[in-house]
Amino acid sequence: MSTTIQTTPEERKLGFRVLFLGMFAIGTGQTLFIAVLPPFARGLGLVEMQVGFIFSLSALGWMLMSPFWGRKSDFVGRKTIILLGLAVYSITTILMGIEFQLNQGGMISVSTLFVLLILTRGCYGFLGSGSHSASMAYVADRTTEEERTGVMAVMGSAFAISGIIGPGLASAAVLLGPLVPYYLFGGITALITLLIWIYLPEKTKPEIPAKVHQVRLTAFDPRILTFALMGLFISQTSAVIMQILSMYLQDKFDYSNTDASVYTGLMLIFTGIATLIIQLGVVRKFSPTPGILLRLGSIATIISLILIILSKDLYLIAIAMAIYGVGGALMGPGLFTGVSLAVGKNEQGAAAGILISSYAAGFLLNPLTGMSLFTWKPDSPYYFAVLLMIFCFIIAISDKRLNKKVEYEEGMGHSGHAG
Repeated sequence: MSTTIQTTPEERKLGFRVLFLGMFAIGTGQTLFIAVLPPFARGLGLVEMQVGFIFSLSALGWMLMSPFWGRKSDFVGRKTIILLGLAVYSITTILMGIEFQLNQGGMISVSTLFVLLILTRGCYGFLGSGSHSASMAYVADRTTEEERTGVMAVMGSAFAISGIIGPGLASAAVLLGPLVPYYLFGGITALITLLIWIYLPEKTKPEIPAKVHQVRLTAFDPRILTFALMGLFISQTSAVIMQILSMYLQDKFDYSNTDASVYTGLMLIFTGIATLIIQLGVVRKFSPTPGILLRLGSIATIISLILIILSKDLYLIAIAMAIYGVGGALMGPGLFTGVSLAVGKNEQGAAAGILISSYAAGFLLNPLTGMSLFTWKPDSPYYFAVLLMIFCFIIAISDKRLNKKVEYEEGMGHSGHAG
């Protein structure tokens, strides 16, 4: 049995703050790959399917390795896996900027660039995919069941804030040069990684480490199958909206590469603001059940998709993206809280890893689904996403476990960790 060194409330509060920054770094970096990379890569001669495949190996890595890193964090501790993920994210983001620069300098061809981008992004998927699941497990370790939804919402709000700040930074940086955002976001992540290494407390390893190796949790476990399916549907919808948005605006309104990046960043700001308001002002305050969050989130997302299809100008798309932010703000905490409460204390990392894996599967499939549909007809991926959200809504209604009130156990975190 490991020796426990009690973490003070001040240390724990500081730890949550720097962990929040880690989630912020990941979210901010996603702006780069949503708003900046697709139109720039198209300008270099890559087609839509190739742009999608740049993310495919990374998504495969997330799908295969997130459960592994989640289980690993149950044994070696959350902090080690969080640091590994953020460090790899920083390095690969900067490396992609270097690869683009080599192509612009005539040192490598477009085909070579395409392969290098896939491999570099794939490296992040395989080696860096544990940071998110380990972070969610860290929160589950150090919160009671009663307070978990609220804290999960706060961590989720890191993505909302990054959705506000990230697009602004990306838009400003891309005006300085199309490759500046890669070095900027890579550098920011490196700094935050250093802060987490210094200030995130983890004074005890998980309880009964030997039992961790006995855990054989899979996505087909009846306790978490519901969450894995909804994670797949939600992530496929997110991939459709996020990965295609800049190209959708570019084709629909005949924007240049730079204009498409700037306007995509602006749309993401509306998403971020709406997400932040809902997660901090509603989810954290009222802590609804996972079922309520998932049902309302599905409805909001369906409305946003329909508005995108009907849009004739940026104003309606801005409204649609804000409503999409509401949907994401509800469904994210609903899924992560639900899966956390569905499993035992020795399965937190494994369960979080499986959920992240189901999210990655949606992005892995998008080049074959969303991108293929986009090349056929630009609006068709959004009709497909509406269908997925209807399925998600049906599951959220049908699974009666999501409607049960949680029996709270005061005074102890879900895993019994002391710090």
